[in-house]
Amino acid sequence: MLTALILEGNSMYRHKLQNIIQNRIRVNDTLDEYDMEIAISTDNLSDILNHIAAHKDKSFLIFVDIDTVSHDLNIWKQIKDNVVFAEIIYLSDSYNSIQKIIAARAEPLDILCKNLADDFTIQRVRENIDIAFARYKKNVLANLANFFSYEITHGLVERTPFDQVYSIESIIGNNKQVRLNYRNLKEDILGSLKHFEEQYDHLFRCNRTTLVNITNIIRIDKKNKSLTLSNGQIYPISTRRFKNAVKILGQT
Repeated sequence: MLTALILEGNSMYRHKLQNIIQNRIRVNDTLDEYDMEIAISTDNLSDILNHIAAHKDKSFLIFVDIDTVSHDLNIWKQIKDNVVFAEIIYLSDSYNSIQKIIAARAEPLDILCKNLADDFTIQRVRENIDIAFARYKKNVLANLANFFSYEITHGLVERTPFDQVYSIESIIGNNKQVRLNYRNLKEDILGSLKHFEEQYDHLFRCNRTTLVNITNIIRIDKKNKSLTLSNGQIYPISTRRFKNAVKILGQT
C-alpha cells in the first residue's frame, strides 16, 4: 500500500488537500480505487518523522509545507534514501524556498503552490498522485518480490535477495524471534514462522519448525523423507507435508 502523509501548517489548506487526495484514491483513471491511504495529516513535523521511523518498510507519498513547518531539506533527502519508496511534493508560495529546493537538488516529484482554489493546481495534485502510484507499482511491487524483508530489532528493516535465503527455523523457548539462514550467515530476526509463511509464497513449511526457500531445494529424498538445499543443508519433511514437497519439484 502507498501511504500518503501531509505536513502543512495551514489547517484549511491541509483539509482541502486531504479531500483532494482522498477523492483521487476513490476516483481515478483506472477501474479500481488506488491501494493507498492517508495515514497522517498534521502540522507537527515530529508526528510525520515518528511515523516514518516506525514504518520504514512502507512506501510513502509525502506532501511537505517547506515554507512554515519544515525548512530542512536534508530531512526529506535522507528519508528518500532510508525507506523502501518515497515521493515528496513540496508545498510553497515562497520564491526563495523554491530556489532553495532547486539549488539543493532535492529531487521532488513536484513543487506546488498553495492555491487550491485554482483548477490547474488541483489537477496537478491529481496528476502527481497518479504518477506516484504508478511509480510505486512499477518500482516497488516488482522489486519487493525479489527481496526478503525482515527486522533484527523493531524499526530496523533489512532486505536480502530472496535467492540468498535458504531457510527459517523456530528457536526453542523464543516465540518472538526465528533464525534466518541466508548467504553463509545465521541471524535471529523478529517474527514467527506463520508470519513469514503467510507473507511469502516461496517459503514452504517442510516440518513444524522449519520454512525452506522453494527455489533453493535441489533434491528430495523419498526414502528418508528429507530435502536438500543448494547450500547443503538437509531438513526432514513431515509425513503430512511430503506430498506437497514432491509436487513442488514436479516429482512423482
